[in-house]
Amino acid sequence: MRFSIVAVWLSSATALAAGVVDWKTVKCQGTVIDAKALPDKRWAAAGATEALNEVLKAWKEYDSGPNEVKFEFSQFASWYLGGPEMWRCTQLLDVPCSTSLTCEDTKYPAGHLILNSFSKMHQFHRRYFEALDQAQMDIQSEMGLFAEKFSVPLAESDSSARMQRIMLNVIYGVVGIAQAYTNNIFVYSTLFQTFLTQTMRSQITTTSSYTIFTSWAIGKDFLLPGASPKPAYGTFSAMMGDVFDSWKAAEVEYLKRIFTPRDDATIKFLTAALDNGLMSATPDDIDFREMSKVIKKLFYPNLMLAAWETVPSARRPFVLQTGLPCKMGKTERDDSLWPFLSADSHERAAACYNGALFYLLDIRNEGVDLSIGHPSIRPSENNPFSALFGTETMDGKQWGGVTKEDIVAAVYGGWVEGGRMNNNFNMNYTNIQPSEGSSLWFGNGIRVPGFVKMPLCNNIYTIIGNVEFGKPETNPSWPCASLPVIKPSR
Repeated sequence: MRFSIVAVWLSSATALAAGVVDWKTVKCQGTVIDAKALPDKRWAAAGATEALNEVLKAWKEYDSGPNEVKFEFSQFASWYLGGPEMWRCTQLLDVPCSTSLTCEDTKYPAGHLILNSFSKMHQFHRRYFEALDQAQMDIQSEMGLFAEKFSVPLAESDSSARMQRIMLNVIYGVVGIAQAYTNNIFVYSTLFQTFLTQTMRSQITTTSSYTIFTSWAIGKDFLLPGASPKPAYGTFSAMMGDVFDSWKAAEVEYLKRIFTPRDDATIKFLTAALDNGLMSATPDDIDFREMSKVIKKLFYPNLMLAAWETVPSARRPFVLQTGLPCKMGKTERDDSLWPFLSADSHERAAACYNGALFYLLDIRNEGVDLSIGHPSIRPSENNPFSALFGTETMDGKQWGGVTKEDIVAAVYGGWVEGGRMNNNFNMNYTNIQPSEGSSLWFGNGIRVPGFVKMPLCNNIYTIIGNVEFGKPETNPSWPCASLPVIKPSR
């Protein structure tokens, strides 16, 4: 086995000169094996940071010699630290890497802390894969009703291919976010809150960023439809099954990537994920069913948006902010939107958020004639606004618990963060600082500003101007773009 012993020796000598614990002389006693001690204290007592750094440096120079087995990274780490054989973590199956070790199971105490951190990471990804399986089964069982309520195009219709393409892009967008979100559930666990430091927050930001962008990079090969996506046959449920199978394949590839650190980004990720005993803070009883609920709640809002955008009669779904009080009853509500919105649409599309009335709407694409001077409806029963399909079912009891208010909160928040402008804000998925609203991100993440992207309108006059002078194909903010943009003055 060939790598530079000199480099490792020099790094050890430098560490000792700085007064750092010599991890090779530590014994299985005291804080190292005290289950009551905080993870970062046990990690420091074992000199595990230095041990991990040496393992990573040695791995960079490792090459198997003649008549030697070629190790995977986790096998190499276990060998280097005097741990068990066959410590392969690139497989999602029930393998030795998914078990836990005692201090006596490794030659050096730092070894059992590092390898147990590998095990925690492996367990998480195994549970995440199981969660994807569960979410797939749940979502597929709901797709018949979803297709009916949200008017999803039939498989043989011209809009079906467009729906498939959009859905693949939806999954691609969610894949990195969902993994980072579920990966960071432990940040708000009781144990973690007892010793969370700024250094650890920085570590988590690093792991979140890597997780999201690496998942997106891998997802390009497994999820993005390309110029000619493989056609999906049969029911919408079958199409969804194919999409989730691609998602699970991307997860298998992601696990291989993180346990095969060949680039600086992956090495930095592993360091951030393991250092200071960070993985030891994760719960031991991660429930894949709870993770599947998170996946479903992150998935459904954008699936809804995909459905709204592909309805044959759709022009562009948008949110209307009225400034009216939240009076939802038939005898209470304001009638100033008549004749733009029917009573039935009011019932279905209305949402109450922050004490104000909002609507989830689209513009009817035929039978409506609007004039900037004198709005007119032709014929009178064809109101120009229509409720988005499926809104009457968004009461939190279906579709992962997603509500109309969730959609409004995300859209309105993005509009506010963008300086009260549309398409002017992109959320930072990796920021977990409490000052930046991370409790909202981890508590009810789909309400984070910008999680759902739809135009927000706040007056009917602007909508009429957009309909008369603009086109959704030429302006992403239509029908809510400002009138000077739609029709510049000469």
